[in-house]
Amino acid sequence: MTADIPTSFGGAPSGVPEAGWRITHERGPMSRQVRAAALAEGGEAEWDALLASVSDACRERFRVPIGYFEWVESELALELHHAWILRRGEEFMARRGADAAREILHGAQSWILRLATPSILIQSMPRLFHFYYRGGELRVASLEPGVARLELRGEGYFPAWYREALPAWAAEALRLTGLKELRVDYVPPPPQEAHLHRYELRWNP
Repeated sequence: MTADIPTSFGGAPSGVPEAGWRITHERGPMSRQVRAAALAEGGEAEWDALLASVSDACRERFRVPIGYFEWVESELALELHHAWILRRGEEFMARRGADAAREILHGAQSWILRLATPSILIQSMPRLFHFYYRGGELRVASLEPGVARLELRGEGYFPAWYREALPAWAAEALRLTGLKELRVDYVPPPPQEAHLHRYELRWNP
């Protein structure tokens, strides 16, 4: 299945940052996760085959393992992600989102789990997003007992990332606080605001 990855980015509409809502960099755990998945799937041979399928610039960037806190250019990270999706299928996006939540919340951000309430975790999500991504903007639009609404203004990543990976990340993050019954619904952007992605989170308070 071919992932729907954009090859270019449009200009920023009026009233937004000069660079638009483009996400330009991501932290190491996102691309480290692809390497870990490839190694788990087929060892070094699978990882080498994946690197052989990308451009010289991308191959050179990921030839040496990426550090946990290292910033990686989104253009090259997306090329690596795309190559892995082509090998594994687009349904991998949801699993990747859940894996990312576990790695992040059991790693450098494990202090958040010690607070262990859905509301505090949701309030922390914008801070988490800006720690792991440069560009874009995540905000909590509303938060009430059992329901929250998030808004992400972002461009540059492929639709399945917004539609599947981020909802899976949010759902797994909330499960890590002990929730059992919850759902995360993705609301696609309106035609006039292609950069605006909305998410509705519901759980039993």
